[in-house]
Amino acid sequence: MLILAGHLKTSPALVEDLAAALRSLVEPTLKEDGCLDYSFAIDDAAAGTVLVYERWRDADALAVHLAQPSILGVLGAWADKIDTSGVRKFDAANERGFMD
Repeated sequence: MLILAGHLKTSPALVEDLAAALRSLVEPTLKEDGCLDYSFAIDDAAAGTVLVYERWRDADALAVHLAQPSILGVLGAWADKIDTSGVRKFDAANERGFMD
């Protein structure tokens, strides 16, 4: 399993637009084979940060997702307006309950 988590950063003036663009991807992405979780939330509007959380079955499922025209369109439109360095990808194994 892969987990992507962290913060995207943009101009505070653009954070609402970025969040709306990302939210438009949630419903169709959750229907993709291998998508386990996919969510975004404004973390700090004044700082221009959006919290990212994605969970994928495997690298192949994530690769197919990243090649989708809708994803390429949003990433392309926002490429020069966001800093993605705050989002990290983790390999996850041994999943268990919160209290386990």
